[in-house]
Amino acid sequence: MQPLTFIFACTAVLAASLNTVQAVEEVHGIATVMGPEYTNSTSTLDKRGRGTWYSGNDLKNAACYDRNGLPPYSASIHSLIGAMAMHKFENCYKCMKITNKKNHKSVTVKIVDKCAGKAIDLTPGAFAKIGNLNDGVLDITWKPIRCSKSKYYPSKPSN
Repeated sequence: MQPLTFIFACTAVLAASLNTVQAVEEVHGIATVMGPEYTNSTSTLDKRGRGTWYSGNDLKNAACYDRNGLPPYSASIHSLIGAMAMHKFENCYKCMKITNKKNHKSVTVKIVDKCAGKAIDLTPGAFAKIGNLNDGVLDITWKPIRCSKSKYYPSKPSN
């Protein structure tokens, strides 16, 4: 199987979401198409959705960086970072514990990029810690956690 790219992964998950829109619970949100009611706030305890992966040029120039005078950041396939849908940049630099619902494996990633879909897109290194790259898409839960220092994700830039 050819590696999914960032755009393909987001598009595939968005298309899947259109076909499987489910009810949204008060505390546990289901990943659906972004509408006016959408909030990607990390204030809820746990969220469910799809985990995908991206690589290549899509790892360059993460959206949370290289804006308003911030330095650019480009991830490697080994970085433990992710991209998620955001209205602005509200989840930038936050760490999320991502858990594969099927095998219960978890990985912590730092959100450094935006995605138009309703998935959390992971680097191949992060995705491989919780699933098989050949699967392409995983059913996941995620929750915000306190970030620790790691050589696998960047620190928040100073303004």
